[in-house]
Amino acid sequence: MVAISPTDRLRFQGQVACVAAWKKFCDNVKIHFWKEINPKIDVFDNGSAAIVTYYFEMAFDMGGQRVEMEGRDMFTLINEKGKWWVVADQFSPYPQ
Repeated sequence: MVAISPTDRLRFQGQVACVAAWKKFCDNVKIHFWKEINPKIDVFDNGSAAIVTYYFEMAFDMGGQRVEMEGRDMFTLINEKGKWWVVADQFSPYPQ
């Protein structure tokens, strides 16, 4: 898996790095709300791959400050023997 976030210069590569990055975020914030908007799933190659996109709104406390964010997220998945695996994630706030 590989993940690209708007707050890190380098990509996260591999399951361990991606899970560690999300764990670090969750350990350091208090999430007030998360909302997924207009999710879309496109399946390709007779069900062997999919792209999932959605827009999001969220609010959380980090470092003593409230952060409100709106943006978009895109996951790439592959289907291996009936099990879906996330192989890539890229999310970002909306452009200014």
